[in-house]
Amino acid sequence: MKAKIKTAISFGAACFPAIVYVLWLNAYYWLLKGGRYQAFIQPKLWPLLILALLLLTAFTAAFISRFSAETRANLKFDAVIKAAVLIVPVFFLWSVYGRSLGTDAFVKKALNPGQRITEGESILVKSSAGASGDQAISLLDLLSDSEKFDGKRIATEGMVYKGTQTGENAFTLFRFAVVCCAADALPLAVTVKSAVAGKFGNDSWVKVEGLFKLETVNGRQVVSIAADMIQPLPIPPPGKRYLFF
Repeated sequence: MKAKIKTAISFGAACFPAIVYVLWLNAYYWLLKGGRYQAFIQPKLWPLLILALLLLTAFTAAFISRFSAETRANLKFDAVIKAAVLIVPVFFLWSVYGRSLGTDAFVKKALNPGQRITEGESILVKSSAGASGDQAISLLDLLSDSEKFDGKRIATEGMVYKGTQTGENAFTLFRFAVVCCAADALPLAVTVKSAVAGKFGNDSWVKVEGLFKLETVNGRQVVSIAADMIQPLPIPPPGKRYLFF
């Protein structure tokens, strides 16, 4: 009986790395399907996914070359430990997918969280795409080329943040821009002024339409939107929540 239990444990330990590799392949396919990987990394970095597949293939080939009737019974404990470590990112992926950076991250990452207006001149990047007419203009477009939109009616989308110093008739509209991955996300924000601003809570998604203003306050250029329409939006899918440089 003990011999059978020992054999079963040995066989299970031998198969465990193979199970991990299968889970990795399924997680890889899941990320590719529908562009889910865009919830974590910049879409332009998609070649990294190919590199990841090549590495996984190499590890799988190395495991198969060692997996034989002779070595199966003597599989070292460290091989199981290594496989267990590899499975951690898979569980992490499924546990964090669907969550995104919100007001807590905005307050921590904002250069001046107490100031409700983001400085337009601090955005030193070129926008990746533009919009005109009735199309919503991204905050990245607005803040990278504020002079272009000054005094014009615009529409833009983002999340709501109301801090302790935010007035009843204003809130901060923000989104995160990503260079490489969510870890380097940069908060982009603009103050929205409206009589109905108090109706919207933190982390809610809205579309704002109104007059875009670029002003100089205490020697610094700041931007704001005098909104005449604020429309609630459904939470976008994870891959659409960030802006990309």
